[in-house]
Amino acid sequence: MKPVSLTISAFGPYAGEQTIDFERLGSQGLFLITGDTGAGKTTIFDAITFALYGEASGDVRKADMFRSKYAKDDVKTFVRLTFEYANKRYTVERNPEYMRPKGRGTGMTTEKANATLEYPDDREPVTKSREVTRAITELIGLDCRQFTQIAMIAQGDFQKVLFANTEERGKIFRQIFGTDIYRVLQDKLKDAVKKQWKEYDELRRSINQYMEGIVCESDSLDEEGTRIAEKINLLKKEKFDGRIEEGISLLEELCKAEESALECLQKKKEALDQQIKNMDELSGKVRENADRRRLLEEKQQKLKDLEALLVQAKADMDRAGEEAECCEKLGRTIEEYKQKLVLFEKIQEIGLSQEKKHQDMEEKVQEKTAG
Repeated sequence: MKPVSLTISAFGPYAGEQTIDFERLGSQGLFLITGDTGAGKTTIFDAITFALYGEASGDVRKADMFRSKYAKDDVKTFVRLTFEYANKRYTVERNPEYMRPKGRGTGMTTEKANATLEYPDDREPVTKSREVTRAITELIGLDCRQFTQIAMIAQGDFQKVLFANTEERGKIFRQIFGTDIYRVLQDKLKDAVKKQWKEYDELRRSINQYMEGIVCESDSLDEEGTRIAEKINLLKKEKFDGRIEEGISLLEELCKAEESALECLQKKKEALDQQIKNMDELSGKVRENADRRRLLEEKQQKLKDLEALLVQAKADMDRAGEEAECCEKLGRTIEEYKQKLVLFEKIQEIGLSQEKKHQDMEEKVQEKTAG
């Protein structure tokens, strides 16, 4: 931030309006403000700091002390600062709270503290004291305390930056040289390292847990596999203290030995499976023969039952034949009786006819006799 011009009105010891044109002092960026004690040197620092942040450059003076006691009542108290930042010019004007004559009538009224920041482009000006202070802080990158420590050091306050602690000075210099991004990167790297160490510890604990859960049984292993299993069991008793890599290497060798043993067992299993298959086939044939024998016995039994039924059927057929002959004779007898019955019925009809004729004759005889 480079001051271009400063206008002071009824501020501090300055009763009227005064303007300082810093451009007339040259472009070297270094000049001296000198004068007798009480001449108003510090007020210039206060005016610049007040215009930017609404505060004094030191801790002795407060904002409500800025109204000049030498100023007339109708003279306004304000500070206007034009400054250059990043090759652009900004203008900020600010007034403290003070008493002034009423616009109408008599008596005094309070002029509220206010501020305005004008941008070098088409942006709308920022108004109100707090908003202007916030905008200045964001623009310059320094708050009031940091600004007074490095850019506008008031008389007697230079020792504050000298005696500031390491953290505070580091914060100030990061703001000045824009190295805060490297601190953020450093913090992120520290966090990443902590995270990696944490993940490493978790992984190491997990590996130890899995390694301790290894069960090495040498029953199905060959001599070399048995030797490896014994080494792993020994390391397991020592909780793999500093020898995890050795344990993992032995575990790989043990896995290979177990794979070899597994292949042998697989071959034995396949041989046993073939034997079982053969036994199953033989057993199936035995069951098939047994089923055939059972079916044969059932058929033989059915044949015997059929022979008995055949004998009974022959007897029934003979008996039926005899009964059929009897039925035939009976049928002929019945037929003869039927013929006789028909003949009897005819004779009976003839008899009835004769009897009726006889009665008719008797009736006629009686009629004739009576006549």
